[in-house]
Amino acid sequence: MLPSMNFLMLDGAIEPDQAPGTSPLFAENMQAIYAGAYTLKFSLKKAPGKPAGLPVMALEGLWWIEDGTFDLQKPGNWKYTVMIMQPDQVTPAAFAEELAQLRKKKGDQPAFARLRMARFHEGLSVQAMHIGPIPPSRKPWKKCSHL
Repeated sequence: MLPSMNFLMLDGAIEPDQAPGTSPLFAENMQAIYAGAYTLKFSLKKAPGKPAGLPVMALEGLWWIEDGTFDLQKPGNWKYTVMIMQPDQVTPAAFAEELAQLRKKKGDQPAFARLRMARFHEGLSVQAMHIGPIPPSRKPWKKCSHL
């Protein structure tokens, strides 16, 4: 059983005739959530008495469909919530303050209005790790000598 955790979240949907890799809205949302996560990280790092050196955690995503037709080849009806776990020291007030600073620095981008902080309770869960080769067509990284 996983405990509830603090997350920076952003909700969205893949546009018709698009995929996550080609969706302008998804790209905008990814930029916004990472900008928010790094802004929170560096503000926490500067705060007196706060832990320094905390990493920006991995991006997580919840994906679903609402019309009952799931097809990997047609992701134009996919809905999502992307989220990055935050330490409990990031309070709603700190989030609001840092979001205002982010808007001041980067401009009032529409995706910033969709950012939110919330507790998420996964509950009873199973984690699985794939060990083994990834087909070359599925590797998300460029070929590097050390991979």
